[in-house]
Formats: sequence, C-alpha cells, structure tokens
Amino acid sequence: MKTLHKGLAMLILLIISDSLFAQTDNLRRSPMFKDIGDRVPAALTELEKAFDAKPGTEVNFKFRNLAFSGTVISSVKKYENLYSVIIESKSLNNTLLSISRRINDDKSITYVGRILNQKAADGYELVKNTDGSYTFHKILTEELIQDY
Repeated sequence: MKTLHKGLAMLILLIISDSLFAQTDNLRRSPMFKDIGDRVPAALTELEKAFDAKPGTEVNFKFRNLAFSGTVISSVKKYENLYSVIIESKSLNNTLLSISRRINDDKSITYVGRILNQKAADGYELVKNTDGSYTFHKILTEELIQDY
C-alpha cells in the first residue's frame, strides 16, 4: 500500500511539473520600427542638438524618416573628450536614444549611439559611413537585451 501511495505521489508530481511554464519564452517582442526602414540618415546638426540640452529639458530630433522627441534624462561629460546623453521618449513607449560624442586625438569627432526599447524586437545603431556621414542601422535587439 505504501508503494502505491509513493507511486501515486510521483505521478501527480510528474503531471504538475509537466504543466508548468517556468522557463518558457512567453514574452514575444514585436518590432517597433517596422515601417521606418533599415537605414535612417542622421544629420550632424541633429546629433549635435543632444549635447546642447540640459537634463530635464525636451528635445526634438528629425532624422529623415524618424522623428524622435523626448526628455534628456542623463547628460554626462565623463572625460574631456567623451560626452554622453540619454533621452527618453514617452511617445515611443519609453524608448531610449543614447548618443556619445568622442573627440579623437587628431581633434576629429566621432559619434556613437543607439535607439533601444526593452520591449521591442528592433532598434537602431548609429554607424559612421565611409564618406563621414552617419546613419542609424536597424538591429535586432532580441540578441542584445536579456530578459530577467
């Protein structure tokens, strides 16, 4: 009889554990920028606007086919040659635009940046083209952002 109870308990545990969804990927991210395109040209004048704004102020960017408006939440001059700004857009579901400006040894300026949303499957990364212009290239954020 004890063996029957142990077997029945094991069977119940097996059925319960089989129906649990503890490690399943139930969060599917949808693309946020599917209608914008894979490449978005970024004018240097628009990028530079980020570094003139103070924390708490509203800024508006108009890249060719992407309008981004939000509040500066961080503006840090880490070193004499590195300045970083983070802007949060409430209109785009708390999407973050982070831009950094680095002054190189030869006094040239390099920009790096990303547009990311933790709940979106896509985003953009700022890339310098061979002609010196900048373009946001679409990236898949599912490989970059870890769920917790």
